[in-house]
Amino acid sequence: MNRSARRAAIIGSAALAVAVGTAGAAAAAPRGTAAPDARTLTVFAFDINNGGPDPGFIPVPGTSPNRFAQGDELIINDQLTLPKLVGKGFPIIGHDSGVCTLTRLPERDARQTYASCVVTAVVRGGSLTVQGILSFHGQQPLPATLAVTGGTGRYTGAAGTVHVGFARDHKILTFRFR
Repeated sequence: MNRSARRAAIIGSAALAVAVGTAGAAAAAPRGTAAPDARTLTVFAFDINNGGPDPGFIPVPGTSPNRFAQGDELIINDQLTLPKLVGKGFPIIGHDSGVCTLTRLPERDARQTYASCVVTAVVRGGSLTVQGILSFHGQQPLPATLAVTGGTGRYTGAAGTVHVGFARDHKILTFRFR
């Protein structure tokens, strides 16, 4: 897979990871002090490896690093930020780490590639976990909604969803907590 396709795949995977970190901030907001709906939180996820070599794509041994193969892994490694520009940057609120494993590749009549993803986001006061399926069209990730499956510390018992969208240089994570 070429560098831009790998980067897009990693960005897709990273979005999932970032989603986990965002959920924690929303869950921690005191009731009545957050934006109009304290159960919704939006964060940005920036791939920490942008600009450097692409260490986030691990092909299955014996397969081509230029094409997706069943079992390939996409490593997630992002900085999580608030979505508001302050000065020349976005305030960092945490980081995420995880992996997406390619489980389905297009066959003759299949329309998409799927990856099963598990990501943990670490933010002040604890961590959040996110899990779900990321779809690709060709080798480009598609927007997805994943499950917030739990957390630690102030995020113990967190549940809900995270929608992962893609901008040119970052992911947009929108958490909705139950």
